[in-house]
Parts: sequence; structure tokens; C-alpha cells
Amino acid sequence: MIAKTNYQPNQIAKSLRTKRTNIIGVLAEDILAFPTARIINGISEYMEHTDYQILLLNLRMLDSLLNQYNQIIHQKDKIRQALSFLIFGTKVDAVIYIGMFDRDISGVIENMNKPIIVAYSTSSDDHVCSVTYENEAVSAESARHLIDCGHRRIAVITGLADTAPAQKRLHGINTAFKEAGLVLDNALVKHGDWERASGYSCMKELLEHKPTAVLAMNDFMAIGAMEAIKDAKLRVPEDVSVMGFDNREVSDFVFPKLTTVEINLKAIGFAAAQAAAEKLSDDGQYANESSVIIPSRLILRDTVAQIL
Repeated sequence: MIAKTNYQPNQIAKSLRTKRTNIIGVLAEDILAFPTARIINGISEYMEHTDYQILLLNLRMLDSLLNQYNQIIHQKDKIRQALSFLIFGTKVDAVIYIGMFDRDISGVIENMNKPIIVAYSTSSDDHVCSVTYENEAVSAESARHLIDCGHRRIAVITGLADTAPAQKRLHGINTAFKEAGLVLDNALVKHGDWERASGYSCMKELLEHKPTAVLAMNDFMAIGAMEAIKDAKLRVPEDVSVMGFDNREVSDFVFPKLTTVEINLKAIGFAAAQAAAEKLSDDGQYANESSVIIPSRLILRDTVAQIL
């Protein structure tokens, strides 16, 4: 009879009885930002095996924040209004907040007595659980790989110096250098802004110091560095090896293909959804967690050469 009549349970009536809607709100800073789509894909994959549905709200912050990622505190009122709409207006059971950049957003999200999971950013607030990726150990692994390939004059192009990813990745690189009994030459460290043009300009300056390899803290800057190397009539990787970070699609399309680090964005979304569901049921591995770190991994391709 259910099949014949195409019967569907009345979710509104059910929510009145259970005091839950079985809807998880997903609040994205911007759906056009690099991590968002894959994180949502991971959330969706987890939710497919549960009774929960997703309600997505897009804050469209990419154009307004641009590279001023740490100015998120000035968007606090906009975020509070969106959270209030999801929690009190649509009665979602929990909210997954997707940051468009890896940074600390402590104090930005108010306590609204519902489980709140922050994906791709971090927070020390007691009422928030953050799910993000590992930076330091994989950066140390990247530097170790270059050292194991014989490189000693290794340059680094950081992202914006005051951002958490740049600081964590630089710390990991320094750890690998210390383990090998090496010191990172300050002259071989340049600060970019995460964009391709800054990778190009930084690499032009670095070539004056004759590095044999460069670690760029994202793929866009790595590709800019590759262009500067080629414009200097040098070869990648025969003259200068290059490594990136993020494993963006373009890293597999450039020639030679870029050695980089993969952030498992889908796993971040999956874990964030799992944490939300488990906090609602007070059961499971993430039920009492305030921080979840998803491992990153080194992707070896064609832009690193072994040297004598």
C-alpha cells in the first residue's frame, strides 16, 4: 500500500512529536571558495546513510573578504543572523559552518544551544567543534623529501605571513631542517599572498640566490614559481625542483605535473557531518570531541628531481 500510494512520512508532524526536524544546516562562507564544494560532497555522502537532510545557506563572503581572511570578525553580525535563521527560523538540529580559509574564528560564532561544527577553520570556543586538516607534519614530510633527494639550498615561498597555514607550514619545514642538521636561510624565504603572481615575483628574487628547490605553500604560487623559472631559461625539475600544496586540479594539468600536498576535503566534510550527528545522539567517536584533525598526504608527481 505504501508503494501503491507513494506514501511519504510527514516530517513536520514527526518533528512535533520528536522535537527534532532531522535537518542539518550547512552555512558556507562562500560556495565558490576552493574547499567548499568538496566539503559539502563529504557532508552529503555521510548524510545519505542517515535520516538527516541538509539545508544550505551561502554567505557569499569571497568578494567582500578577498585576501583579508583574518577580518572575519567584522562579519560576526552577518554570521549571527544566518545562524539565527537556521536555528530559530528553520529549526535545524545542528549547524556545520564551512570556512573558506584555514584560520581561527574563535569568538565569531555565538552559543545558540545547538551543536555547531566548524569545517576547514578552527575555534577554541567551548560550544564549537572544529574539523580541519593537518599542516605541520605534512610540510615537514615535503621538506624531508627534498632533503632526501639531495637538496640543501631549498627556498620557501610562504603565504601571507600572519596567517595560520603559513605559520604552521613554515614550522613544519623548519622541523625537517633541524632534524637534518640544516638551517633555513632567511634569504631563501619570501612571503607571497597565496596568488600566482606573487609566486612568480618571489621566485624571480629567489633565483638570484641559486636555490636547487622551492617549496611553495600553495599550488597557485608554485605554478607562478614554475613560470619564473622557465622565463629565466631554467628547467623544472632539472635545474630547480618545485613543490606546491593543496592538490588543486591545475596541479595535474601543468607540465611537468606538480608534486604537491593533498588536503582531504571530502573527509573533512564527512567527519564534520559525523560529528554533528554523533553530538545529537551523544554517542560515537566524535560525540565529545572539540577538535578533529584530518591527515594530509604528499602527492609525488614530476617536479622534483634527485640531485647528487
